[in-house]
Amino acid sequence: MFKQPSKSMRKNSFTNQKEFAGVQKLFLQLLKNYPEGSISIIDKDFNVIYTGGDLYEQLATDPAAWIGKNIFTMFPQALQKKIESELLEVFHGNIVSAFELQNCCLADHSYTLDAFPLVEDDNTIKRAGIIIRNISKLKKAEEGFRKALEKERELGELKSRFVSMASHEFRTPLSTVLTSAYLLSKYTTTEDQPKREKHIERIISSVNSLTDILNDFLSLGKMEEGKISVKPVSFSIREFMTGVVNEIAPVKKKDQAIVYENKGDETVYMDRGLLKHIVLNLLSNAMKFSSENSQIEIKTINDTDTFVVKVKDHGIGISHEDQKHLFERFFRGANAMNIQGTGLGLHIVARYAELMNGKVDFKSELEKGSEFRIVFKHDIQ
Repeated sequence: MFKQPSKSMRKNSFTNQKEFAGVQKLFLQLLKNYPEGSISIIDKDFNVIYTGGDLYEQLATDPAAWIGKNIFTMFPQALQKKIESELLEVFHGNIVSAFELQNCCLADHSYTLDAFPLVEDDNTIKRAGIIIRNISKLKKAEEGFRKALEKERELGELKSRFVSMASHEFRTPLSTVLTSAYLLSKYTTTEDQPKREKHIERIISSVNSLTDILNDFLSLGKMEEGKISVKPVSFSIREFMTGVVNEIAPVKKKDQAIVYENKGDETVYMDRGLLKHIVLNLLSNAMKFSSENSQIEIKTINDTDTFVVKVKDHGIGISHEDQKHLFERFFRGANAMNIQGTGLGLHIVARYAELMNGKVDFKSELEKGSEFRIVFKHDIQ
């Protein structure tokens, strides 16, 4: 603890009265011009003896008008009792540091209060100093730092989950590719052609699965980094859907059929790339979770206010319990654990839909299939 200097020591700090007066003048200028806040001196009755600072200028208030007034009247009523409790401690020799002032002074700004005793020559405390500081910039910096840490934590979790998922999901298709490639080398005669074709199909399917996994992670990474922007254009939805169906057709199960229907205007104004990713994800899920010889239905409805995409299957469905978590990252339904996937597809679908002013909903029942519906509002134009 610093020892209070004696009266004689304070007098000897200045060579003459003129120098003391000059220092006093500079000190008063400091109080008057204290930036982004205020400095005040109060007595034991909490009345203002002196106050000044840039805060008064920002509030368009004359600090001289506060001289002799109770300091609590400067603050909102909800704060007054709390501040009084803090200042009572100051007159007992304690220091108040960084007491946060809620809903005080300028709107959308944050302030703290510091208070300290002003000790007299006889070691009594008859006055206290109060400093109000604008900490808005510091608060914003703290918030930015907190968000950066949170984002870093999320990315760390994402990487960890990727390593865990990849070690499992990559193993099966890579083993299939390796086994099929080895067996292909054994089939050398013309009679072996059906066997060769069978293993080539397995290799293609496994490579497509690996590509899907990587595409999901690339999409998620871009979204997390804010690198995806919406670029809508006008195009024919019928031609678009026909192209998407043809693209995914090679990975259909045996005798699966995709049926498409459109109602309303065939010209839409959307981001083709994002819409394609959404439809491919929904179709891929519908095919994976449906049996052979099943039908998958796609329907688009384009009216005055909205553009709707529906994808319906008659597959394994989703339990009521799993439906609560369906759009979470990495979530896999209890009845889908043996079906390859990352658990990212529907999360990405929902995020892409949101980017295009769309919303996803669905209905599903175990062993009866699922229907996903995305409603886009036309005001994205």
